[in-house]
Amino acid sequence: MKKHALFLILFTVVSWQTRAQTVLNYDTPASPFTKAERNNYRKMGFMQEALPLGNGRLGAMFSGGIAEDHIMLNDITLWMNTKRGLDSVAQSGVKMGGYKHFEEVRAVYEEGRYGTGEGSMEAMSTKYLSSTQPLGSYAPFTDVFITTGHDSTSVSNYTRSLDAHSGIGTVDYNIGSGYFTREYFCSHPNEVMAMRYTAQNATLNLKISTTTLHDVHQVTSDGAYIILTGEAPMVQDPIRFQQLMFVDAGEGELIQNEDGFLQVKGATDVKIYVTAYIDYLPVYPRFKGRDYKTDSQNKMDEALAMGYSKLKSAHVTDVSALMDRCQLKLDYKPSGLTTDQLIKRGASIELENLYFNYSRYLQISSSRTAPVPSNLQGLWNGHLKPAWNADYHNDINVAMNYWMVETANLPKSFKPYVDWMKILAESGEYVAKEAYGVQNGWSVGLNSNVFGFTAPNVHGRRMQQSGAWLCQNLFEHYAFNQDKTYLEDIYPILKGAAEFYVDFLAPWKDGSLVVYPTWSPENTYLSKEFGKLNKQTYGAAWDQQMVLNLFTDCIEAATVLNKDAAFRASLQRIIPKLSPQKIGQYGQVQEWPEDWDSPTDQHRHISHLIALHPGRDFSPLTTPELTDAALITMKHRGDISTGWSTAWKTNFWARLHNGDKAHQFYQFLTSQRAYANLFDFHPPFQIDGNFGGVSGVCDMLLQSHLRSADNTAKTIDAAAFVAYQQDPKTPNHFIAVAPNETLAEAPYILHLLPALPSAWSKGSVKGLRARGGFEVDVAWENGKLKEAKIHATTDGAFRVYSEGKLSNVITLKTGESKTWTY
Repeated sequence: MKKHALFLILFTVVSWQTRAQTVLNYDTPASPFTKAERNNYRKMGFMQEALPLGNGRLGAMFSGGIAEDHIMLNDITLWMNTKRGLDSVAQSGVKMGGYKHFEEVRAVYEEGRYGTGEGSMEAMSTKYLSSTQPLGSYAPFTDVFITTGHDSTSVSNYTRSLDAHSGIGTVDYNIGSGYFTREYFCSHPNEVMAMRYTAQNATLNLKISTTTLHDVHQVTSDGAYIILTGEAPMVQDPIRFQQLMFVDAGEGELIQNEDGFLQVKGATDVKIYVTAYIDYLPVYPRFKGRDYKTDSQNKMDEALAMGYSKLKSAHVTDVSALMDRCQLKLDYKPSGLTTDQLIKRGASIELENLYFNYSRYLQISSSRTAPVPSNLQGLWNGHLKPAWNADYHNDINVAMNYWMVETANLPKSFKPYVDWMKILAESGEYVAKEAYGVQNGWSVGLNSNVFGFTAPNVHGRRMQQSGAWLCQNLFEHYAFNQDKTYLEDIYPILKGAAEFYVDFLAPWKDGSLVVYPTWSPENTYLSKEFGKLNKQTYGAAWDQQMVLNLFTDCIEAATVLNKDAAFRASLQRIIPKLSPQKIGQYGQVQEWPEDWDSPTDQHRHISHLIALHPGRDFSPLTTPELTDAALITMKHRGDISTGWSTAWKTNFWARLHNGDKAHQFYQFLTSQRAYANLFDFHPPFQIDGNFGGVSGVCDMLLQSHLRSADNTAKTIDAAAFVAYQQDPKTPNHFIAVAPNETLAEAPYILHLLPALPSAWSKGSVKGLRARGGFEVDVAWENGKLKEAKIHATTDGAFRVYSEGKLSNVITLKTGESKTWTY
């Protein structure tokens, strides 16, 4: 008996530990989604408390309400209030004939016409280059309501939970001797949402209805079906959609109502299936043509033929396999608190571990095989006017959404980003020509949508060229998987982006090549002289850093594919001519080409450190002067910030090898920038903080962005490729270095535990991914590396850097492993 009791105690502890790592749980339902909240995204309630489900295209959030359960649904391709089906040039959103005035616009930059008045850089950019086409916004889809007739005052033992490991949401409670349960999931294998309501020692009497916020819609019932058809309004060509619901009442009675809802009486097991599609297809410029009604019916027929149990089993197998690819296990004692209580208690290792695993689940749920990437809100939106349109912000946010898919071992989630980039590159060719007179390559501005919008933003102060930033993710995907077929597929996009910058770069007064018009997202300079909206500039540091990154990636890609030798050589000639990185009067990395930085500036964007992260060209191990300057910049910017900016700072400090500082920001992100359902808030809700936070944790534990250019060198500073060299004539200037073709064969350096926080003295992580085609498991004790296992997913070579020592080159074949200990 004692052995059995001890086993039970140990099992309970292990069970709690496992649940604490992956399960969100609550003892109350989410707040109702009120009209006030739906009309104002800053109102608190449903969106901050309901729990999310998703298969990458179809998403849902359930309230777990007792008297009425509200399930909000989304389709990630459903947008509204913009245009589709224009001719190829117009669909890009570009203002016609901008190129005729481009040099006139550039002239005011050269003359330094700051501010926002007539004839200023902003005014001229707005007048001649900025789009007048509406971007539109991500749209809500439908709402399902299931009324139970239960009185919340009679309920006991209520629990509402979401298991991120299985992707199953649950609700259960008692009313007297009756026991009621619910299950919810969105299946990726079968493209269906399924729900199950059960009762023991009681019966279910349900009213099941559905509606949509869009004015044009119709709801009918037919046998066991509820059919909703509707339209989302567009400036041109409305989006049409259909949702099918099928209700299996089991042994209960199913009653059809003329008003389009169904009633269930006397049931003990009710299963509800939902399929839904819209008419969107990712074909530029039409974006139309899906047989959404047939697809909805076919998927419903498949789901009904399989049955609930098989659907659930396939779903759990699918999600758990992806969740198991990377597992973080930190050392802590589970609190037993509900998730909202855990957040209210403040920072804890338990919360940090849960946040990591849950955010990976959000990635799986919002990005799979749909043809568009996750947006500012991932997949979930219930507002007709969502925050910042829930669009694609190309000045960090959409890129941040995909940093963690590589390091946290979810590479299949990257496909929607690739598909979307192909559309942008096609559309962006028209913008390059029509806005800027650049005949080669493609361009994209600050904001995008699912209809190929690539034009400059409607505000001239937000003039930006985003192609280099967006292409960084494309090449990083190759760096991690080493798939030459993939590289061949995306090379035209990389080359097109590089071709645009080759023609777009222009010599400045000092003779160096700069990007302009531009800005440094989303900051201002000389505000006392010209106002807080004085943002347009030339040669912003981040632009110059990203152009170097793009050109280097393009050289490597062309080398690996053995093509475009002349183009490679032209990029190598241009790189040293790029405007240098500069250290300013306060010892900081200059944000602008002139020394306009202020030590009191605590702006949330720190784009001029993009070469530190997500770039790879500033490093404490290779560029000490620039690293010291980056440290000063970070000190100036301060410790309090928005959700996504806190996540980015976590990554910055990890790259600066300061684990405790990185952990400080991750603590703040998880405890002070998280709603009750652990959605990140900017405020309000933006999902990039969730994804950026995971990226930061991965970089605390493993980094692999440096390359061994000299494999005979014994120290990392001598071995690693260095992208910036100090100008001997002007010591505070750092000139970009052109790589030669041998960089394409240089092994990546796997840096183990580069920024381990002292608070995480013991733990392990399984399945981190490293560039070069490797997966790494790491365990540590007493703040020191215990063991690392490096697994090769393809033939490759690497070097290990740990405890200040650099290994020789290690070569592995596909499937082989190397164990590393100290």
